[in-house]
Amino acid sequence: MHYARLGLGGPTLSRLACAVPRPDPACPDAAQQTARGIAQALDAGINLFDATSCMDGMAESLLAKALGKRRAEVLVSSRLGARRNGTHSHPGLSRNDIVWSIEQSLKRLGSDWLDLCVVPHEDPYTPLEETLQALDDMVRSGKVRYLGFANWPAWKAAKALELQQRHGWAPFCFGELHYALNTRSPEREAIPMLQSYGLGLIAKAKPSGLKPSQGHASCPTLTDSPRSNHRLAELLRDIADGHQASATQIALAWLLARDAVSSIVPAFNSTMRHTEALHATTLQLSATELLLLDAASAPTPLLPDWFAPQEQMPAAQGELARSCA
Repeated sequence: MHYARLGLGGPTLSRLACAVPRPDPACPDAAQQTARGIAQALDAGINLFDATSCMDGMAESLLAKALGKRRAEVLVSSRLGARRNGTHSHPGLSRNDIVWSIEQSLKRLGSDWLDLCVVPHEDPYTPLEETLQALDDMVRSGKVRYLGFANWPAWKAAKALELQQRHGWAPFCFGELHYALNTRSPEREAIPMLQSYGLGLIAKAKPSGLKPSQGHASCPTLTDSPRSNHRLAELLRDIADGHQASATQIALAWLLARDAVSSIVPAFNSTMRHTEALHATTLQLSATELLLLDAASAPTPLLPDWFAPQEQMPAAQGELARSCA
């Protein structure tokens, strides 16, 4: 297992995280299956466990049981709870709700601290200053060690960072973004903002094999047409064949090769298990393969990107054309 620093001031964590799966109510031994998966992840050297799969806290409870006495050996990431009701009296990021949510998470985890606390949404009813000061209090009390945000607009995250610096509050040290080969919109503003402030990036990745037979509707990408989706799917298949891997593993390997990415939390399904994701960490894509994938999945430029001179990759584009001819 390879490891990376989470931004300039964060902890060292495994490049691949373990997402605690949502338990299947129809499965009588769901807790045992989760425990086995967590044990395999620990044996593989994974030290980051994401417990955000269900907002009712079930993932936190399952993770606590599976870790047992090994809790101090790992980093646990969880999110602040969603709004408790739809009224203005309980905004999700008010001081009261932040304290309540963290206390509930710690109770379910059976722990005195939460390693990574993720703020998952915006709250239009609470001043940003109140939210940031409450988070600072949680860090100073020792209940939270590192702060992050999930899928905030770049301007809002930058404003928060400036306020934290101005008031001496505990700063965000990472962003958690939905980012993958077929979801590259964070490259427009969010990732450059993270790099500018020295923050780490945890990618919540749901990579797809992009099978051409499924069509563009069931394989959401930022490419412009079904033909573009077909081209990317064919390219993934060709590269996967050369590495004796699956298309999803190639998509994960591409993500691991991105300089901005500290760690990824893959979204598992019935065909993608921990062992398959672990194999992606050993894949070494060539520079040409990375350029081909970049060119095939590049999002449509928006203003002002399309107005600026675009970097050309004639060699990669030529290879791409020949591979999809």
